[in-house]
Amino acid sequence: MRNRAVLGALIAAAWALFAACGGVSQEDLAEARAEAARAAEAGQRAQLLAALEPLDPLRYHHLDAMIRNDGMLPTDALIWATRARETLRWVSWPSELSAHVAQYGEWLDALLVALRAGDAEAAVEPSRLAHALAHTFEAALETWLNGQAVPPPPQLAGLEPPSHDDHDGHGGHDGMDHGDDQSGGG
Repeated sequence: MRNRAVLGALIAAAWALFAACGGVSQEDLAEARAEAARAAEAGQRAQLLAALEPLDPLRYHHLDAMIRNDGMLPTDALIWATRARETLRWVSWPSELSAHVAQYGEWLDALLVALRAGDAEAAVEPSRLAHALAHTFEAALETWLNGQAVPPPPQLAGLEPPSHDDHDGHGGHDGMDHGDDQSGGG
Protein backbone atom coordinates (compact mmCIF):
# COMPACT_ATOMS: atom_id res chain seq x y z
CA MET A 1 0.00 0.00 0.00
CA ARG A 2 2.96 2.32 0.60
CA ASN A 3 3.98 2.02 -3.05
CA ARG A 4 0.49 2.98 -4.23
CA ALA A 5 0.36 5.98 -1.93
CA VAL A 6 3.83 7.14 -2.95
CA LEU A 7 3.05 6.74 -6.65
CA GLY A 8 -0.23 8.61 -6.32
CA ALA A 9 1.40 11.38 -4.30
CA LEU A 10 4.23 11.78 -6.82
CA ILE A 11 1.84 12.00 -9.76
CA ALA A 12 -0.40 14.44 -7.92
CA ALA A 13 2.61 16.56 -6.87
CA ALA A 14 3.92 16.66 -10.45
CA TRP A 15 0.53 17.76 -11.74
CA ALA A 16 0.18 20.33 -8.96
CA LEU A 17 3.61 21.79 -9.83
CA PHE A 18 2.70 21.87 -13.51
CA ALA A 19 -0.65 23.49 -12.68
CA ALA A 20 1.05 26.09 -10.50
CA CYS A 21 3.07 27.13 -13.53
CA GLY A 22 -0.19 27.84 -15.32
CA GLY A 23 -0.13 24.90 -17.72
CA VAL A 24 -2.96 22.76 -16.29
CA SER A 25 -6.49 23.50 -15.21
CA GLN A 26 -8.05 22.24 -11.98
CA GLU A 27 -10.15 19.84 -14.06
CA ASP A 28 -7.03 18.38 -15.66
CA LEU A 29 -5.45 18.07 -12.23
CA ALA A 30 -8.53 16.27 -10.84
CA GLU A 31 -8.54 13.95 -13.86
CA ALA A 32 -4.83 13.18 -13.37
CA ARG A 33 -5.45 12.35 -9.71
CA ALA A 34 -8.33 10.05 -10.65
CA GLU A 35 -6.16 8.37 -13.28
CA ALA A 36 -3.37 7.86 -10.73
CA ALA A 37 -5.87 6.27 -8.34
CA ARG A 38 -7.15 3.95 -11.09
CA ALA A 39 -3.59 2.94 -12.00
CA ALA A 40 -2.76 2.23 -8.36
CA GLU A 41 -5.90 0.10 -7.96
CA ALA A 42 -5.13 -1.82 -11.17
CA GLY A 43 -1.60 -2.50 -9.92
CA GLN A 44 -2.91 -3.79 -6.61
CA ARG A 45 -5.49 -6.01 -8.31
CA ALA A 46 -2.76 -7.44 -10.56
CA GLN A 47 -0.67 -8.30 -7.49
CA LEU A 48 -3.64 -9.98 -5.82
CA LEU A 49 -4.48 -12.03 -8.89
CA ALA A 50 -0.85 -13.13 -9.22
CA ALA A 51 -0.90 -14.14 -5.54
CA LEU A 52 -3.72 -16.65 -6.12
CA GLU A 53 -1.43 -19.26 -7.70
CA PRO A 54 1.15 -19.72 -4.88
CA LEU A 55 -1.63 -19.56 -2.28
CA ASP A 56 -3.83 -22.17 -4.02
CA PRO A 57 -5.59 -24.29 -1.34
CA LEU A 58 -5.29 -27.44 -3.44
CA ARG A 59 -1.54 -27.51 -2.75
CA TYR A 60 -2.22 -27.48 0.96
CA HIS A 61 -4.85 -30.20 0.63
CA HIS A 62 -2.27 -32.61 -0.76
CA LEU A 63 0.38 -31.50 1.71
CA ASP A 64 -2.05 -31.89 4.62
CA ALA A 65 -3.24 -35.31 3.43
CA MET A 66 0.29 -36.65 3.13
CA ILE A 67 1.34 -35.30 6.52
CA ARG A 68 -1.77 -36.30 8.47
CA ASN A 69 -2.67 -39.53 6.69
CA ASP A 70 0.74 -40.89 5.71
CA GLY A 71 3.09 -39.21 8.20
CA MET A 72 5.23 -38.04 5.27
CA LEU A 73 6.53 -34.66 4.24
CA PRO A 74 6.07 -34.13 0.48
CA THR A 75 9.36 -33.47 -1.29
CA ASP A 76 8.35 -29.99 -2.49
CA ALA A 77 6.46 -28.95 0.65
CA LEU A 78 9.16 -26.58 1.88
CA ILE A 79 9.36 -24.87 -1.51
CA TRP A 80 5.59 -24.35 -1.77
CA ALA A 81 5.15 -23.19 1.83
CA THR A 82 8.09 -20.79 1.47
CA ARG A 83 6.66 -19.41 -1.77
CA ALA A 84 3.27 -18.88 -0.09
CA ARG A 85 4.88 -17.13 2.89
CA GLU A 86 6.94 -14.88 0.63
CA THR A 87 3.80 -14.03 -1.35
CA LEU A 88 2.04 -12.94 1.83
CA ARG A 89 5.02 -10.68 2.59
CA TRP A 90 5.54 -8.96 -0.77
CA VAL A 91 1.99 -8.27 -1.88
CA SER A 92 0.49 -4.90 -0.97
CA TRP A 93 -2.65 -6.31 0.61
CA PRO A 94 -5.71 -4.13 1.11
CA SER A 95 -6.22 -3.23 4.76
CA GLU A 96 -9.45 -5.25 4.77
CA LEU A 97 -7.38 -8.42 4.36
CA SER A 98 -4.61 -7.62 6.88
CA ALA A 99 -6.03 -9.79 9.69
CA HIS A 100 -6.42 -12.72 7.28
CA VAL A 101 -2.84 -12.23 6.02
CA ALA A 102 -1.48 -12.15 9.58
CA GLN A 103 -3.39 -15.27 10.67
CA TYR A 104 -2.46 -17.28 7.58
CA GLY A 105 1.14 -16.12 7.85
CA GLU A 106 1.44 -17.25 11.47
CA TRP A 107 0.42 -20.81 10.56
CA LEU A 108 2.62 -20.88 7.48
CA ASP A 109 5.51 -19.84 9.74
CA ALA A 110 4.69 -22.70 12.15
CA LEU A 111 4.48 -25.11 9.22
CA LEU A 112 7.81 -23.89 7.86
CA VAL A 113 9.52 -24.53 11.22
CA ALA A 114 8.32 -28.15 11.15
CA LEU A 115 9.20 -28.61 7.47
CA ARG A 116 12.72 -27.20 7.95
CA ALA A 117 13.19 -29.59 10.86
CA GLY A 118 11.93 -32.49 8.73
CA ASP A 119 9.43 -33.28 11.51
CA ALA A 120 6.18 -34.69 10.08
CA GLU A 121 4.66 -35.07 13.56
CA ALA A 122 5.26 -31.41 14.41
CA ALA A 123 3.81 -30.45 11.01
CA VAL A 124 0.40 -32.08 11.63
CA GLU A 125 -1.37 -29.16 13.35
CA PRO A 126 0.21 -26.35 11.28
CA SER A 127 -0.54 -28.33 8.12
CA ARG A 128 -4.20 -28.79 9.05
CA LEU A 129 -4.63 -25.12 9.91
CA ALA A 130 -2.62 -23.83 6.94
CA HIS A 131 -4.86 -25.94 4.69
CA ALA A 132 -8.05 -24.63 6.31
CA LEU A 133 -6.77 -21.04 6.29
CA ALA A 134 -5.76 -21.34 2.62
CA HIS A 135 -9.45 -21.87 1.88
CA THR A 136 -10.71 -19.05 4.10
CA PHE A 137 -8.04 -16.69 2.79
CA GLU A 138 -8.89 -17.48 -0.84
CA ALA A 139 -12.58 -16.84 -0.09
CA ALA A 140 -11.77 -13.53 1.66
CA LEU A 141 -9.55 -12.45 -1.25
CA GLU A 142 -12.21 -13.27 -3.82
CA THR A 143 -14.79 -11.45 -1.70
CA TRP A 144 -12.58 -8.33 -1.71
CA LEU A 145 -11.94 -8.62 -5.46
CA ASN A 146 -15.72 -8.72 -5.99
CA GLY A 147 -16.13 -5.48 -4.05
CA GLN A 148 -17.92 -7.08 -1.11
CA ALA A 149 -17.30 -6.70 2.63
CA VAL A 150 -14.59 -9.07 3.83
CA PRO A 151 -15.61 -11.21 6.81
CA PRO A 152 -13.25 -11.42 9.80
CA PRO A 153 -10.77 -14.30 9.94
CA PRO A 154 -12.14 -17.57 11.32
CA GLN A 155 -11.78 -18.72 14.91
CA LEU A 156 -9.21 -21.50 15.03
CA ALA A 157 -11.00 -23.63 17.62
CA GLY A 158 -12.59 -26.51 15.74
CA LEU A 159 -11.49 -25.18 12.33
CA GLU A 160 -11.10 -28.03 9.86
CA PRO A 161 -10.25 -27.90 6.18
CA PRO A 162 -13.06 -28.91 3.84
CA SER A 163 -13.01 -32.46 2.59
CA HIS A 164 -12.05 -32.79 -1.05
CA ASP A 165 -13.00 -35.70 -3.19
CA ASP A 166 -10.41 -36.83 -5.69
CA HIS A 167 -12.82 -36.32 -8.57
CA ASP A 168 -13.12 -32.57 -8.23
CA GLY A 169 -11.76 -31.82 -11.67
CA HIS A 170 -8.23 -31.10 -10.45
CA GLY A 171 -7.10 -34.70 -10.72
CA GLY A 172 -4.27 -33.98 -8.30
CA HIS A 173 -2.48 -31.82 -10.85
CA ASP A 174 -1.29 -29.14 -8.52
CA GLY A 175 2.32 -28.90 -9.63
CA MET A 176 3.70 -30.52 -6.45
CA ASP A 177 6.06 -33.46 -6.57
CA HIS A 178 4.61 -35.68 -3.89
CA GLY A 179 7.41 -38.19 -4.09
CA ASP A 180 4.92 -41.05 -4.19
CA ASP A 181 5.89 -42.44 -7.60
CA GLN A 182 9.63 -42.74 -7.92
CA SER A 183 9.47 -45.55 -10.49
CA GLY A 184 9.13 -43.33 -13.53
CA GLY A 185 6.41 -45.65 -14.81
CA GLY A 186 2.76 -44.81 -15.32
